[in-house]
Amino acid sequence: MNSDRLPAILATLAADTQLWGDFVALCDCGGRRAGSASERAALDLAHTLLAAIDRGARVEPVSYAGWRCSEATLSIEGGGALTCNPLLGSESTVPQGISSDVIDLGRGTPEQFELRARDIAGRCVLVRHEYPFSAVHLHRRRKYGWALERGAAGFIIANPFPGAGPVSGSSGRGGQAGIPAVAIDFESAARLAANGSRLPRVCLKVMGEDYAAETGVVVLELPAQTDSWVVLSAHLDGHELAESAMDNATGVTVALAVARALAPQIARCRRGLKICLFSAEEWALAGSRQYLDRMSELERKAIALNVNLDTVGGDTHLTALISEFPRLDGFVRGAAAQVGIALDTYRPMMANSDHYNFARHGIPALRLVAGFGRPESNVRHILTRSDTRDKVALPELKSAATLTASLLWRALTAGDDEIARLK
Repeated sequence: MNSDRLPAILATLAADTQLWGDFVALCDCGGRRAGSASERAALDLAHTLLAAIDRGARVEPVSYAGWRCSEATLSIEGGGALTCNPLLGSESTVPQGISSDVIDLGRGTPEQFELRARDIAGRCVLVRHEYPFSAVHLHRRRKYGWALERGAAGFIIANPFPGAGPVSGSSGRGGQAGIPAVAIDFESAARLAANGSRLPRVCLKVMGEDYAAETGVVVLELPAQTDSWVVLSAHLDGHELAESAMDNATGVTVALAVARALAPQIARCRRGLKICLFSAEEWALAGSRQYLDRMSELERKAIALNVNLDTVGGDTHLTALISEFPRLDGFVRGAAAQVGIALDTYRPMMANSDHYNFARHGIPALRLVAGFGRPESNVRHILTRSDTRDKVALPELKSAATLTASLLWRALTAGDDEIARLK
């Protein structure tokens, strides 16, 4: 029986000596910002590693709204320069920059935006970055959108942790109309504190360029007995501040290890396995969005499940974000129990990785993530200069690989009725 082969697959996975080496090699590529030489090196590496599993591995081109920045500065008028990092896709200022008062909206909740709605137009809005994996997290792009809607002159997001530097991330503008957007560190935010009723005033300059960009999705298809597919995905792009080690060298290297262990078994399975290593994920999920959108409806209907690996190291505890597909709860918990791994699930939709583009097309999809609801974990360092390989331990990657293999094996071999119920 198919279930009898799972122990052998897990034994192969446990004996994999390449997992940590792949992780180190991907980190050695650098931060892997889409459009950079670092990202191109990572795409080549991922293609080579998948092609070693099966020569059918290929790179499919996808386009996205590219952006490059030549200058980004922020200073207090009369008070000197502040540390800043432009958000991906930030709108440019006029060449001389803009001068504006800063209105501090704290965390940047809907209530805080509404309370100060009349004060926002023509000013730079200052909000705080939040630990991204929690039930109460408000995504940066939502705050940016609220500032844009209310006529803000600029958007500033601060790292709430002292000594941690600025954060990175996307504005989500995607080549459309927007406002200048930068990230600053905790210490710079403290310098922007209002002096009584007087608002601080800053000079903000961002010189960016939009361009039509192209990147790739590294794809390997391992067919089985039917035309139905299970998709294993991870994104290989990141940010320039560090190595993008947790986010998401961890997911890519775990996906590669699991693919190596499963590949010899797929031909006898009910469903085929498709591995998709996306780029431009950090650009508002642009790579996977185009990949899914250009499929025919028939091709999308052939996908039974997406298991997306994004930040699966940096903590020992894993959570499956099940994207409002309630029957995935029992499915993933059963697969976790089979290999003796503790797993939590979180049902509400979180549009924070490539699983979202599968889910919005009605495809059952989940994101496996480490550190959900655990802001004390090393995962707190993602999107900063501290997202480096030393924050990840090999046992974390092995645990994520074991759980992923069990999840995939169940999906690859389950009866058609069980898979149909997931929708």
